[in-house]
Amino acid sequence: MNTRDIAVGVLLAALYAVGVIALPGLSFEVMQVRISDALLPLSMVFGMPAVVGLTVGTFIANTFSPFGVVDLFGGTLTNLVATYLAWKMAKNFNFRGRWLFAAFIQVLLITFIVGTYIQAFVRLPDAELIGLRVPGIVFSWLGVLLGSLISIVVVGYPVAKAVARYIRREPY
Repeated sequence: MNTRDIAVGVLLAALYAVGVIALPGLSFEVMQVRISDALLPLSMVFGMPAVVGLTVGTFIANTFSPFGVVDLFGGTLTNLVATYLAWKMAKNFNFRGRWLFAAFIQVLLITFIVGTYIQAFVRLPDAELIGLRVPGIVFSWLGVLLGSLISIVVVGYPVAKAVARYIRREPY
């Protein structure tokens, strides 16, 4: 790693951690819009330095989580896998829309992993909807899904594309 890569990693770690710590109400609930997750698609632009930086930032941020060690390691591992996969997909897939596809993969990973362990803590009750019994975990997944779509796809994906255009770099 060169100096630029280290700087990118440190900057992303700091931005991620500060964003989560400064907005705990948006970052640690069932319905969460973790604004810092908008940084995750930058792994498609900056590669491994972003993967490492965002993973470290997640670990630091999740030390403040009300879900304890499960979120500390579960959330960190989830973001590690999500950023690494997005980077590799953007780099190795060869079709139009691969960046957007990779961003949706990040959303799905975070939704099902984080939504599942949040439900283990919060235990949302089952509900009846249009005559159908809907398990509480579905509401946990929906809460994380909506927030992740906003932060990763609506905000993060366009930011990553703009940064890539600005620095004239395809994902690597």
